[in-house]
Amino acid sequence: MLNYFKDRFFRNTFLIYMSVFAVLLLVLCLVFGYQETAQRREKEFKEAQASAQLMAQSIDDRFSTIEMVATYIDSARWSPYLSSESDILNSKLDYFDRKEIHKELGVFNDVLRIARSTAILLPRRDLAVDRVDFRRINNYFRWVGLDPEFLGTIQEQLKDNYGSQVLLSPRSGEEDNWDFCILRQIDYGTASRMILFVLVDAKQFDKFIGSNLVYSRKFQICQDDQVIYAYEREDAPEGDLLDIAIPSSLYQWSYLFSVRMSPNQELFQNLSIVVLGLILYAAAVVFLAYLLCRLTYRPVAVLMKRLGMNVREQFWGLREVENVFVSMRNQKEGMEELANQYYRLGQDSFYASLLNGTFDEENVDEYVQKFHTELKQDMSYQVMAFSGIRPDSGEYKEFAEYVLKLQVECYREGIIVLTSSMEGCMLLIMAAEGGEQKLAEQTERVRKTAGEWSVASEMRLFAGGVHEGFKGIHRSYQEVKESMRGDRLEENRSVYYYPFDMELKLIKSLRGGSFAEVEQVIREVKEENCRRAIPAEMEYKVTGVIYETLYRYALEFELEWKGSISECQRLIDAGDLEGLWSLVMLRLQEIEEAYHSRNRFVTVGGRLVRYVEEHFSSSSLSQQEIADHFGISRPMVSKIFKETVNMNFVDYLQLLRVEAAKKYIDGGDYDMIRVARQCGYENESTFRRVFVKYVGVTPQKYINMKKM
Repeated sequence: MLNYFKDRFFRNTFLIYMSVFAVLLLVLCLVFGYQETAQRREKEFKEAQASAQLMAQSIDDRFSTIEMVATYIDSARWSPYLSSESDILNSKLDYFDRKEIHKELGVFNDVLRIARSTAILLPRRDLAVDRVDFRRINNYFRWVGLDPEFLGTIQEQLKDNYGSQVLLSPRSGEEDNWDFCILRQIDYGTASRMILFVLVDAKQFDKFIGSNLVYSRKFQICQDDQVIYAYEREDAPEGDLLDIAIPSSLYQWSYLFSVRMSPNQELFQNLSIVVLGLILYAAAVVFLAYLLCRLTYRPVAVLMKRLGMNVREQFWGLREVENVFVSMRNQKEGMEELANQYYRLGQDSFYASLLNGTFDEENVDEYVQKFHTELKQDMSYQVMAFSGIRPDSGEYKEFAEYVLKLQVECYREGIIVLTSSMEGCMLLIMAAEGGEQKLAEQTERVRKTAGEWSVASEMRLFAGGVHEGFKGIHRSYQEVKESMRGDRLEENRSVYYYPFDMELKLIKSLRGGSFAEVEQVIREVKEENCRRAIPAEMEYKVTGVIYETLYRYALEFELEWKGSISECQRLIDAGDLEGLWSLVMLRLQEIEEAYHSRNRFVTVGGRLVRYVEEHFSSSSLSQQEIADHFGISRPMVSKIFKETVNMNFVDYLQLLRVEAAKKYIDGGDYDMIRVARQCGYENESTFRRVFVKYVGVTPQKYINMKKM
């Protein structure tokens, strides 16, 4: 046994097998451990997510009770009299009706079990009705402990939310009072007349949340990136926390649960078992490696000697054997590829000699047999050419498949089809023995297929006549070339001038506000079409296309459009071609004036966007700060920002911050607290929630993905 280890090749092979077994063992242990841990964590996560889903559904059910209250109030017999601005209708509410309203609001408040006060706000009448009294709205807000000017905030939040509930936090500053309001517009008008106002008592809501939370330590209700309500369970068991964001299935807000996860300690607890397994397996590894070396050493050594290599002089014997066989295989493949290239070149040269009539009549039968074409002197021949199909285009593959199917179909009918290419065209050489009628029928089928393709592409079909013998191939090909030359001469007279690059230049100039270039393009198109003397209906068509392009540009950029499609049709019916071109120039001038009138608005939008991109890392950045900086109102900031980037301010700001966070992580910064602060977030929990919203995974999972 020890004699084998004196051989360097045997020793190296043995060490390789040992290394392979050791690495395999380590990989298997890590894979099994990782899978077990991942399965357990996934199971815990699914259980926690299911629990959070049930909790979210329970909260949605509680909030849906407010929908029933709003529906009942809207259908109550006293609702029209209460919300009406007419004194005559208001007077129909007598003392007993008012008592009934107070009683029903009190019942609603008790049924909700989380409300401190339930009231109906009538902004137009400056009236608030609750279970106690009819009073002015500001007096009601003072009575429930809110800012008397709170009505303006309510109306702003309900804007564009006619039929859905809205949460609103009346808190100011950093106070710990988590009372919040639930608002529901009862009527569906643009300006609300009746608002259902529910002031939720945080202490009562804490009891409701605490009775349902089992695994969660923390809970938040968030709307529009604002924390409306927060709850933390003090008696929950310790453990790792995982944030789970659950969007409400009924409303516009979402719930954030911080779920407890059990610590990952199994690997350290089973470390002794792993060490014992490694020791036991190491002995088996040595024995198996030795047996495998004995089995592989002798045949490899014999093979190396036959290949002329000395075993004792080679350090990596197996690699040398592989190199010899790879070299032999490469030489064989190279010779085969070279033979195939010579065969294809010879075949193409033979086809070209037939098409151009330069073939040797004495040797043509020899070449026919050499390239297995089955052509004969007494056959009928016809040449067809397809132009406009580029080899680098997507439709070339479809065309190649069609040619293959055509060859199979023709072979069944006794027609031979050969393919070639010359002068940028795909050529088909069709041959049939005494089959002039067969070739004519097949030509019609090919023409029909080509006609269907030419609708969506630039492909053109040209066919020569049917002729006898090998010379007939040359005559048919000459007829094809004559047809192609005649088609090019008529092309300029059958199609109006408005190439794709000119249309693209016109659209780019419009989008860039270069109206002088737009006018130059239109004039160039007009002059070229006049020079070509195209038919009037063609010129009507090109003016219509340009007119429609201007119209679509005006719609896209919300510019005033003073014309209509019917005015073009009237000029076409009257045969006034010059008037049609003048109408196009008039509409262009109107678009230019409308564009420059709103130029100042666009400029301000660009400055706002640049300011946000330069200061997004500041945690104090807000719409109000931007409004103060530029000297405009806060609603105007929101409007200009949405018009400029087609996205509201909050979404754009969060997107910038998330992209910046991804760059920090990609650069190797894995400290989430530091990354959150560098991106403008003071609260790491808010940063994680926003990151999950835009990336789809938590920051920690994103880090793990980058490390893999």
